[in-house]
Amino acid sequence: MCTYATSMENKGVEKGLRALVNSLKDYIKDFDALYEAIIKNEDYANVSKEQVRKYY
Repeated sequence: MCTYATSMENKGVEKGLRALVNSLKDYIKDFDALYEAIIKNEDYANVSKEQVRKYY
């Protein structure tokens, strides 16, 4: 079961992920390289390729 706090944290991660992908995709054209760069950040280490692809 997802608590309100967890839900709000997940929304924050999604917003941050969207901003990060939008910023990096201008510089990193290859999707796999972009994904690898994103998951090196500890805040986004557990995001899936599908989550990243949604904003790519």
